[in-house]
Formats: sequence, structure tokens, C-alpha cells
Amino acid sequence: MKELLDKILDQRNNGLYFVNTPTGSAKSYSAVQLMKNNYKTFNQHFIFITNNLNNLPMKDLEKALGDDYKSHVIRVESIIDNILHHFDETIIPDEYKKMDSYKNLKNCLKSYQYQSEYIQKHSDKAPLAADLFKVAQDKLLSADSAFRKDIRKKLLTPNFKKFSKDERKRIIKSKYSWLRDLYPAMFVEDYKIICMSVKRFFTSIDPIYVKKYRFSESNIIDNSILFIDEVDATKNEINNIIIESSLRSTVELIPMVHRMTDPFINWKDIAPKRLQDLVPKGDKQFDQIRKRALEIRLNCHDELPYFCSEIKSRNFLMSDSTFHANFEDKSRRNAYVYYDKNYNQMTIEIKNSRHDLPCKLNDAYSLFSVIRDMSGYLVSTKRYIIKLASDLKDKHNSEANEEDYITDEEAIHSIYNTFKLPKSDILYFDNDINIQPAIKVDKTDNRFKKTNGYYNRGIRSFEFTNSKDNSFNTSFSYINLYKSAEYVLMMLAKKATVIGLSATCNIDSVLSNYSLRYLKENLGNDFHILEEEDRQRIAETYSLLNQKYDSGEIQVKIEEVINCTDTSAKDMIQLVFEDPKIQSKATKVFIKEGIKDKYQIQRYLRMAQAYRYFILHADIKSFLCLNNALPKDQGQFRKSVLDDLFGIVNKECSFNKNNVSVEVLKSGLSFDEDKKSILERLSKGEKIFVISAYATIGAGQNMAYELPDGLDTINLTDFANEEDGRNKKKDFDGIYLGDITNVVTNLMDTESGFEEENLLHFLIELENLYENNEITHHTLNKCIGAAYQKLKEPKLRGSTQELRGCRSIRLFKTKQIIQAIGRLSRSFNKNKMIYILVTRDIVDNFDTTILENEILSPETMKLAEYAKERQESVPTYDYVENEASRISSVGKFHIYELLSGDWTEKQIELYKELGETCLQCPTSSNLDNDIVREYYIHSEAPLNKYCYEMTVVKT
Repeated sequence: MKELLDKILDQRNNGLYFVNTPTGSAKSYSAVQLMKNNYKTFNQHFIFITNNLNNLPMKDLEKALGDDYKSHVIRVESIIDNILHHFDETIIPDEYKKMDSYKNLKNCLKSYQYQSEYIQKHSDKAPLAADLFKVAQDKLLSADSAFRKDIRKKLLTPNFKKFSKDERKRIIKSKYSWLRDLYPAMFVEDYKIICMSVKRFFTSIDPIYVKKYRFSESNIIDNSILFIDEVDATKNEINNIIIESSLRSTVELIPMVHRMTDPFINWKDIAPKRLQDLVPKGDKQFDQIRKRALEIRLNCHDELPYFCSEIKSRNFLMSDSTFHANFEDKSRRNAYVYYDKNYNQMTIEIKNSRHDLPCKLNDAYSLFSVIRDMSGYLVSTKRYIIKLASDLKDKHNSEANEEDYITDEEAIHSIYNTFKLPKSDILYFDNDINIQPAIKVDKTDNRFKKTNGYYNRGIRSFEFTNSKDNSFNTSFSYINLYKSAEYVLMMLAKKATVIGLSATCNIDSVLSNYSLRYLKENLGNDFHILEEEDRQRIAETYSLLNQKYDSGEIQVKIEEVINCTDTSAKDMIQLVFEDPKIQSKATKVFIKEGIKDKYQIQRYLRMAQAYRYFILHADIKSFLCLNNALPKDQGQFRKSVLDDLFGIVNKECSFNKNNVSVEVLKSGLSFDEDKKSILERLSKGEKIFVISAYATIGAGQNMAYELPDGLDTINLTDFANEEDGRNKKKDFDGIYLGDITNVVTNLMDTESGFEEENLLHFLIELENLYENNEITHHTLNKCIGAAYQKLKEPKLRGSTQELRGCRSIRLFKTKQIIQAIGRLSRSFNKNKMIYILVTRDIVDNFDTTILENEILSPETMKLAEYAKERQESVPTYDYVENEASRISSVGKFHIYELLSGDWTEKQIELYKELGETCLQCPTSSNLDNDIVREYYIHSEAPLNKYCYEMTVVKT
């Protein structure tokens, strides 16, 4: 591992490196050693980010760097954590303590601490407590922002502003050292090693003495080494950030378009002379935007109300590379808009054909094309405003003193304010993760590159409704998900050397990992996976570490629990309990609780089996039991039912329950404390059955605990390196793996609600499957319709049956299994027998093809071999037709956009070359040709002919 990281550093090339060595192979430790050996000579930064804050290698770094740790390493905390950890410790001068903002911050901190303690102690009141906690959290954030603002106001006097940035920093460090104590991140650029969460990475740093900046977009990252721990798991976190930002910046489409056409239509009257002077005569970009604004005003009448009298409920349109409609009248697929002179409005009618409209055919426009043109116009204006702002900043700063310089953000907002844009419009325009490469990219590299797919352009969702308090307008609510997590990672890899660390980062499931195909296509030679030489070396080293498994000193035992939902509940109970009296008691538990669903009964009985297995094996001191869901006080999986069944098992086995504990490890605020308590008790020799969920004990969670005294265990290294902390820890003795369900967003759930956030997550999942050729466009459209219907009717039981056969779902489950068993591979001390209980679903869905390429832990390898021997049928996947359909569909709509856009000489030349190539070469093997690579359907073997099917519809 060390040699691999050294080689990456020596190459000094920006790009993306996926390092998929197994859990327990010292990935983080090796990263720390690389930083330790190079932080004095490497002229950029080492940055380490992770979803799980407990995985930040702070202790290892402190041990490795010794006295240099404090001056060279910083952990950038969230704003909340920063206040919690530094506010009371910092000696703040009295003059600042007199500020109202200071007093408010102090009070808000106390309120937050109280709510935090309350929610940890009263988990039974979680929903209400969570709401109050969120209020306290928001107030604390607001109070901190206000205090920073007052500090800035007091600090940035006219005299202070005269100093340069470096001089200001020197003054702050020497005369205002308390500020550095309170807000350490204000000087983050001074540290060679920077550690933070993924979420913090994409938020702003506030230096106070200069303007705020978003860390992910800063030049601190340029040409640095960026370690991303459990890299595949960060995709979901980045999607969460994108969704959260998009929901915050929802706008009314048509009023916003009107506000953005007006300044360009009336440029001479509205724009200040200084702004007009930034636009040179004959500026083609400006002329094109003004032309589009005039066309929208002339044809689409954005100044008039848009109204559809037909709709009574929520109606939706979604745009990726095509449009997907969800109208309340399911029989209608199209919508048209035309100027209605009788009402002086733009009337919308939902019809199947233009021939059904009361107006002339040429007077009506497809609502789809109108929305496409309007949303496209907003994208173009944003790009042009960024260009204008850049010119404004350059001009202003060239004429101003340094203390009066403006930033890119200030220049952009100057233009927004000139156009009198409301906060909602500004939020919409600011809703983007705008990462720029360290070196300017040649955009002419592939002129024919399709960029209208989900990964590059994201998703646009439109909801149009009527309301009683807005009788003249149909509201067009517009949510825009800019780009994708894949695009963000790709741009980071052009800005820095990104090293993704994860045991499962090469598992090609687009539902739990980035699209490897997209990354390879867009990064080319700058995307790297383990070379065979490196893989072999790491595999050999790892094999030496685990040779006591091969010798039989450590054994792995795998057993299955019941699998019998096709039988009656009575038969299931009889399979688990032999004694008729015990069977009767178990039956009464289900009758008392009103549980009739056979799947639920089987899940409870499987847990009872796992618990019995745990108490009957005296050598099992620690057992981890994982399901898709956590047991709760209410709902379909209840803790009280488990308690009753475990009590029955205790009586059946004549087991003294005082000798064993059952603990539920839940996600949430108390997770870290609860986990710490359980591990401490295990280290003291207690026997504990830990119930949790796959999502809770997910990627990177370290469940190893201090080795108890007197246990008969095996050490993998014979304590060869006593300084290695893994020699002092012990892993769990066994694990139960329950069924992995709800891989995609659950449309069947009628209890939890279904809101815009759930919708957007599901749409992202669908787009990933479609882009990976795993579903057809028909399935994509059908599932999008089901999702919008679920949003309208949350109690509706939606179906995702068409998605179950996707390979990404099988690989998602495989990844979950590997990560779960990885919790048994975090230390060097093992039980002589390691126990793994699994369901039949786990066995059937373990994709054993990974045996060919992955380096697996001994426990995982044993399970993979067990599954391979017992799988009765292994699915095969042929996505050639899906890929052909997607290439054809996306290519078609890309060409439509080309034709409907600005018909410049460049566009004409592109279209001409595209047409000539297709006519001259109906088939081609020249993959160096951009058109062939982007627009042709690819086959696995050479072909000199092709067939197509055409359906003729009679009218």
C-alpha cells in the first residue's frame, strides 16, 4: 500500500485514483505515512475528507508528526461543532462580550446543548425532540453568523482596510489571537494537512478579514493531494448536498424568465453606463442572449399570465435529455400553449395532438419546447453574467486600491442587484457547485461530445398547479438539480490528485458507487484503478497477514437461517422451535401484536434464531445483527416483539438472561456515545448481542474494541509490531446478515411519507440506471410517472418491479455484504471460530464474479465461496439493446437542440460533418472519430451490417 501511494505522489499528475484494497489493509494508516514523509517537502496541501468523522486520522497524524502536529494539521469542523468546541474555551475580549450578538450566541449555544442532551436521553420522544433540536440548531447557526458579522464590522475599519491581505493576516495573528482560537479555519490555507467531512468540504470558509469562499472551489485545492475515504459512499452525500441546495433555490419559472429577459431587451434603458461599457460592440454572446430574450418575449409572451383551466391537482414535467409528463389525465401526453387574445393570456391546453386545439396550428407551441427554451435561456444568461462579472471585477480591481478589491461573488451580485433580482432568483443562480480545473481545459477537444445527459446536465423538475389565491396564473414551480455527483468528482480530479480509498470502489453499481463508465470516458488516461502489479503485491502482503486462516488456526463457519415464506406462519414457527409449548408461546406473541404478514413473521423468527445461536455458543462474546431496518417502538419491526421472542428463547434454552445484554445501536445524535459505551462494555468481558442496520454500521465504521483480559484469541501477527494499535483491539466474533431490501427509494412505504427530497433521490437513481444501460427509456418513463404519482398520493403503494433485475441492485447488495463483513476485519485479534449467519437472499444475491478482481477479507472470501457453491441460478446481463436505445435517444435530442439553438457557422459546420459521416459510414470501427464514438451504436464484435425495426402507426 505504501509503495502504491508513493508512486502516485511521484507522478504528480492531477487525476482520479481508485484504491480498492480490502478492509483492514491499512489504507488510512498508509495515507498518514505518506503525509508524514512528505509534508515538509510537498509544495501543496494534503487534504483528507470522509463521510464519517470518526475516520479522520487525527490521532494517527498526531502520533506521526509529534510536535509539528499543531502547526501543520487542522481539522476543519462544522460551524456547529466549532462553536461547541471553541466558544467556551476562547478568552474573548470584554468589548466583544458586550455585543448583543455575543450574548445571543451564548444563549443559543446553551439552548442547543440542552436540546442535544435531551434528545439523547429521550429517544422515545424522538420526532418532537428532533424538531426542537433543528430549531435550536438553526438559531445557533444564525447567531454565529451575526456575531461574525459584528466582528467583521468592528475589525474592518477604514485604516484596517488599507492593509494588504497578508498584512491583515499578520495583524490578526499578532493582535487578535483569540479570533484564531475561536475560528481556527480562518487560516486553513496555512496548514499543510487539512482534514474535514465531505459536507464541510463543499461549504464556505469565513476568514473574517477577507471575503468568504467555498472551500471546494478554492485554489487551496489546486494540484494538492485529496484523499477521499470510503470514496464510493461519498456519492450519496454529494447527491444530498445537491438536492438540499436545489430545494432551497426553487423558483417560479415564468416570472423569473420575465425578470431575466427585461434587462437584455431594454438594455440601453436599464443597464448602468459602466455595465454597458463592459459589453464591446459586436459581442456575439450578448447579441445571441438579447436575440433569445426578444424571441421569448415575441413568441412566448413571458410578460403575460400563463393559465391552464383544465388542471385540478398537481401536474408535473421532468426534463433530462428528454421530457417526461405526468398529467392528471393519464390519457393525454402532450401540452400546448398559445396566445389567447380573448383573455390576453397564454393559454395552456393538455391534448394529444395540435389538431385538438381551438387555434391555428402555427400559433401554438409545445409546452415542452417553451419550457426547454426558457430554462435554457436561464442557463445562458447565468453564463453570460459570470463573464460580465469577471470583466467587472478585472476592471474595478485594476483601478482600485487593494483594500477595495471585489471578489467574483461580489461582482456577480452587483449585476444581480442591478437587475433588481429577488432573493429567490439569486439563490437559483447560486445553486451550483462550480469547481474549475487547475489547468484550463481545451473545450474543443471533442466538438461532438454529448452533454445533454443526466451526468453533465442534471435534472429539471416542473410542477404546475392552480390555486384559489392566484386565479389568473398557473404556477410553474421549477427545481433544478445542477449536474451530478459524477460530474463533481470528475471536475475535482482535474483540479487535484484525488485518491479514493475504499474496499468496494471498483464494484460497478451506479446505485452505491460513481459511474465508472462515465469517469473513464471523461477522464480518459487520468482515471486510474489498481494496476495488476500493484494488485498482486498488495494481495500477497494481505495473504501473509491472514495466513492463520489458511492454516486453520482461525476458522469461519457459515450457516443459513430459515427461508420459508411460501409456508404458513405455523410451519415457520415449527421450523424454529421444536417444543410445542414454546411454539404456542411464539404464536401468541404474533397474535397479541396483530402480526399476520409472513415476511414480517419470518424476519422476527430469523432474529430469534440468531439470538439463540449467540447464547448457545459460549465462545461468542460479541455478535452483530444487521437488517435493513432498525427495530422501533412502533411500525412493522418492533423492539417489543423481539424482546418477547428473545425471552421465549431464554426459557427454551434455560439461559440466565442476566449474563447477556441485547443493545440496539441506532443512528442519530447519540450514536457515537452509544457505540462507545457498547465497545467499552465488550472490552470488560460482557457478552452483548448488538442489533443495528446496514446503513447505520456502514462504510468505514470501526467496531473493534479493546482486547479483554483472559480471552483465548488468535493474533494475526503474533504481536510483531506492538506500536500498531490493531494489536490492542479485537473484532466481533460473529455477524448475522438479514435481507437487504429497498435498494432504491421505497415507493411501497405508506407510513414514512414521500416528499420532494424522496422524489429527487429516486429520479437520480433512475437516471443512473438509464445512463448505465440497465433500463430502457420506456421503463425510465414509467418509473418517473410512478414517482410523481407517489408524490401526489403518499399513501399510494407504488411499484418498482421493473428495476429488480438490474445488475446494479445485485452489486449494491454485494457491496453491502462486503462492507458489513468488513466490520469483522478491523483488528489483529480474532476469535478462533468466526460465525456468519445469513439468509438465502444474501446467498443468492452475492455476485461472486467479484472473486476475479477484488482482494477480499478471509471472511468475505469464505462467504463468496459458500454462495458460489449454492447459487442455483446466476443471472446474466445483456444490455446491448438498452445501450443502443439510449445512444439513439440521447443523440436524437442532442441533434434537436443543435437545430433549435443559435444557428451559427460553427453549429452549421458541426451538423454538416455529422450528417456526412453518418451517410458515408453507416458502420465504422474508427473509435478515434468523435462522431463514431459518441453517436454510433457499439457492438461487442465487428459488424458490417445492422437491422432496425420500424412500427407503422395507422391513423
